[in-house]
Amino acid sequence: MEKISIIVPVYQAKEYLQSCVDSILAQSDKGWELLLIDDASTDGSAMLCDRLAAMYPQIRAVHCEHGGAAAARNRGVKEAGGSLIAFIDSDDTVDKDYLEYLRALLAANDAQVAVCAHTPQPRDAKAVVYRNGEALPALLYQQHFMSVPWGMLSKRQLWDSVSFPEGTEAEDMGTIYRLFMAADTVVWGPKPAYHYLQHSSSTIYSTSSSRRIAYFRHSREMVKTIRSLRPEYTKAAVCRHFSTCAQDLSETPLNSREGFLRRLYKDMKQLAPRVANDSSARTINRGAALIAKLSPRLVHVLLRGWYRLKLRRIKDEKH
Repeated sequence: MEKISIIVPVYQAKEYLQSCVDSILAQSDKGWELLLIDDASTDGSAMLCDRLAAMYPQIRAVHCEHGGAAAARNRGVKEAGGSLIAFIDSDDTVDKDYLEYLRALLAANDAQVAVCAHTPQPRDAKAVVYRNGEALPALLYQQHFMSVPWGMLSKRQLWDSVSFPEGTEAEDMGTIYRLFMAADTVVWGPKPAYHYLQHSSSTIYSTSSSRRIAYFRHSREMVKTIRSLRPEYTKAAVCRHFSTCAQDLSETPLNSREGFLRRLYKDMKQLAPRVANDSSARTINRGAALIAKLSPRLVHVLLRGWYRLKLRRIKDEKH
C-alpha cells in the first residue's frame, strides 16, 4: 500500500492543532506519516508539535524559519517519504475514513488526484471522473473544485513540477490550476469528509490589502498561463478571474482609497460581457457580469453587503 504523507503547516495554531491531529490519528487507513511543519510559531504550537512527535512514531515535527504557508508546504513535500500527498490545514479536521475514501477514489479510477466534497451533497450524488485534462475547466468554472490544496489526495510525482509560490500570499490561487494542468485524471467524490473551520481569522476571510493584491496578481498570471499553454480553456480562465475580482471587491471597504480598486473595476468591466455570454459560467457570475457591464461600483456595494452578513453569521455561530 502506497504511503500517504500528510503535510500540516503550523503557525500560531495551538488552539486548533490538537483537534486536527486527533482526527488524523483516528484514521481507518493506517498507511500514513504526518509532517507537522512549524513555521516559527511563538504561541506554543512548536512545543506541541514536538510533544506529539515524541508520542507517536508516525508523526514528525519539522521547524522552519518563518516563511509563510507556501514555504511550509513546499518544505513538507521535500520531507515527504510517501508517494501520495495530502495537505490538511492546522485548524481543520477530517472524518475517520477521509484517507481511506480518497485512496479508494484514486485506485478505482486510476487517477492522479482525488478530491472530496467539503459541503453536503444530494443523496444521489455520484463520483465524477475527469479525464484527459478536463478537470481544469471544471476547476476554473468552480464546478466541484476550489483553488485550495486541502480536501485532496495527489500523486507525489505531480509535485515535481508544481510548487507553491513563496514570498507571497494567496499562494493557492497560483498553484492548484497548475496541479490540475499536470494531472491527466482527477476524480471528485461527493462525501464531505473534510471539515473546514470557518472563523473570522481564517485566511479565506483575510481582508488585508496585500493578500487581495496577491490574489489578483496570481489570477491574472493564471489567465496568461492558460492562454499560452491551454488556449482552449481561456474562456474558463477569464470567468475564474472575474470571480477573483468579485472576491476581492467583497473584501474591499466601499470607502477604500486604494489605487488597486480602480484596477478591479477596470478588469471586471472589461470581462463582464464575455462572462455574461458564457453559458458554462455559474448563474451567479453571469448575473454579476450583467450588473458589472453597467456599474462595477454597484457590484461592489452588493458584494460588500453579502460579505459582511457572512462574517456576522460565522461570528454568531462561534458564540
